[in-house]
Amino acid sequence: MLALAGAALLAPGPARAADGAVLVAQCKSLLRGAKVRGDQVEFRQDPETVGCWAFMAAMQDLVGVAEVANQPPILGACLPPDGNRLQLVRAVVAYGGAHPPALREKAGVLALLALRDAFPCRKE
Repeated sequence: MLALAGAALLAPGPARAADGAVLVAQCKSLLRGAKVRGDQVEFRQDPETVGCWAFMAAMQDLVGVAEVANQPPILGACLPPDGNRLQLVRAVVAYGGAHPPALREKAGVLALLALRDAFPCRKE
């Protein structure tokens, strides 16, 4: 689906998001240069953009684990069936902008809060 995801994960350099502010900065950098062509996302390959892309790939995988096993959502977020990783990146950037205190949280905490906020699970 996302052709450059594999290349992004193999890029050299320290591509890690230590805290929410770092993750949001990395994701903003990715969004500034991202070009969507069909179902492919192209972006500049550097430690910042790759850091965001790889981190959000892991979050996307974690969210999908429970869906595949027909279990309750592990992270408390329910992605739309036609969702994509760029939506997750945008959600993290939006959440960081709307909730400045969350920028001091660990990257995983901020991403979790952002995904729960952007993609709540329906109560049935």
